[in-house]
Amino acid sequence: MASTPPVARKVLHELAEHGDVRLDSYYWLRDDSRSDPAVLAHLRAENDYTAALMSDVKHIEDEIFAEIRGRIKEDDTDVPLRRGQYYYYERTLTGKEYVQHCRRLVPTDGHITVFDAMPVGLDAPDEHIVLDENVKAEGHDYYSIGAFKVSPSGRLVAYGEDTNGDEAYTLYVIDAESGEYVGQPLKGVTSDIEWAGDDYLVYITMDSLHRPDKVCLHKLGSDQSNDMCLYHEKDDIFSLGLQASESKQYLFVRSESKSTSFIFHLDISKQKKQLEVLTPRLYGIDTAASHRGNHFYIKRRSEDFYNSELVACPSNNVAEATVLLPHRERTSSSLRIILLSMSVRMVYQK
Repeated sequence: MASTPPVARKVLHELAEHGDVRLDSYYWLRDDSRSDPAVLAHLRAENDYTAALMSDVKHIEDEIFAEIRGRIKEDDTDVPLRRGQYYYYERTLTGKEYVQHCRRLVPTDGHITVFDAMPVGLDAPDEHIVLDENVKAEGHDYYSIGAFKVSPSGRLVAYGEDTNGDEAYTLYVIDAESGEYVGQPLKGVTSDIEWAGDDYLVYITMDSLHRPDKVCLHKLGSDQSNDMCLYHEKDDIFSLGLQASESKQYLFVRSESKSTSFIFHLDISKQKKQLEVLTPRLYGIDTAASHRGNHFYIKRRSEDFYNSELVACPSNNVAEATVLLPHRERTSSSLRIILLSMSVRMVYQK
């Protein structure tokens, strides 16, 4: 039993950046690969010491854990989401740590309404388990699915898998019915992945500092080494993000820093997949975008219009912008509701 806390040894390391030298005696503890024997040994020693120190209250920890778990409905499903011909939802099972990704056929071809509900019971279409994380997690100390994206036709599913906790995912594509793998996996991607039609995937990779810096285009069946880099953000104060529009007609690539963001868009319907500028890089201006009909809707915010303004522009001429809701020194409650609603929709586009 560990009676004294472990003390990390000091190994002097110089970090030179921007003409400045910084000394870090504990830099050796950085281990992005999670495989350095010395780092792992020190972490185990810390865990052993913690366990020994807290051993006299271990029974209380167990009681609290059991009470918290007892208040959770383990055998449950989330709210189904209708996409194309199927309802998609996640199921949790009693005693299992991970979810099942399921779908059920929509029994009719009717339009989606607010009263739309997935049928259940004996007469309902059969449930199909597309991906069972409990099965995939077997043999791994750590397992996480960072993305689960269904192709426009519903035939394929792309998902990102992390088995060591560094959030650098391996991207797999499977047949939604058979579960068989399609093509080769893509290594070192973030959880931001989107379909650009049934034959293409757009994904983001990271640099050595785990900053999302490149957005790439992958054609199914090809090797990752042949993938096209659509954009490389070289400014290290900016990071990239990717999301599909609510209309599913466009993909948005957003580059953002603490005070600035600008957006590219990609038209999924076009044969030539390329990014086009939607909002320019203007330092101090933060933008977010959505799409509906024939227009893009852009929310802009800066120190000058800190309550935000809402702008619309035709999707075929983004330079022709019209201010729909101008910035106001004092925002009315109705305007706040509109801007908040737009922000929520942008978040849930993912």
